[in-house]
Amino acid sequence: MAQKAYGLFVNHFELVTRGSYTTCAYLFKQHVDSLFADSATVPIANTCYLRAKPKYDAYNASIITHSSQTGKQSGKVLNMDTILIGMPAHVDDWESKIKVVYKAGTPEFKALLPKGKSGFNKGSQQKRVDAVATLLATIGTDASLATVKVLVQSFYDTMLAAFGGKDISKKSTITDSKTTEKARKAMCNVMQGNLGLITDEYQDDLTLGEKYFDEAYMSNKLQMIFNLIIKILSTKKILKRTFANPLTQLLQIINNSNTTLYLFLCASKLGVMGTVFVTILPNSTSTHLLTAFGDPTTETFLKAYNTDDKIKANITVKVL
Repeated sequence: MAQKAYGLFVNHFELVTRGSYTTCAYLFKQHVDSLFADSATVPIANTCYLRAKPKYDAYNASIITHSSQTGKQSGKVLNMDTILIGMPAHVDDWESKIKVVYKAGTPEFKALLPKGKSGFNKGSQQKRVDAVATLLATIGTDASLATVKVLVQSFYDTMLAAFGGKDISKKSTITDSKTTEKARKAMCNVMQGNLGLITDEYQDDLTLGEKYFDEAYMSNKLQMIFNLIIKILSTKKILKRTFANPLTQLLQIINNSNTTLYLFLCASKLGVMGTVFVTILPNSTSTHLLTAFGDPTTETFLKAYNTDDKIKANITVKVL
């Protein structure tokens, strides 16, 4: 998946940190630390630091809370997964004890286990919880299955506690995640504002403000990169977009598989390969003008065809 195209009124700090706490941690810290270093002697640095520091602290606090809650949720999910992994052994035990009372194939047996063991051992977590609950309800007050019911009830209670705890923890994690996302955007907004203030301060020599932002790091992160797998003898869309300078736009193609690919432009999602295409050799890296794949002024879909009938293709396309 690619990032949004460049635009003058786009918050690039928000774009580059989207979905990556690691990127947030680095960019936010670099900005605040560089401002603080000059805050005692450079007025604009002090002004920007005082704007950014509260947002930076709020973001860090939200990250700590979110990380703590995520750890708790992971424990709950792991507990539920552990229960489900051991569930088939319990189901086998229940079935064998039921067979002692009701032979397999009898109406009573079928009523208790209408889908055999598959209803307990397959499907979503919710469906498997429901299957145990249904078995309990079906056993009801059948005295001949009292021993089995005790076993099923005990397992169900344990299962339900883990399943419910997982959901409660997940809700808390979602809330914390929303708080973190709000804090991230607030920090990005203040950085965008600081960029404006610093640009105004150093409009005659913008290089004086470069140290407060790691532009090289951001540029690398904002580069559009598309990674995809293409099935055997299949065509797949790589991207759809128009470029500001289509006649000079370059693409780097990295073929990570032992397959030959054909890349081409077409005018629609359902478009097929014509007479203009580029052959991408196995396990190769190459750079091409966009025009080599077709006419980018009228054809906005870039697609790839995997010629191999045995191997899936793995390709990376970088918009340079």
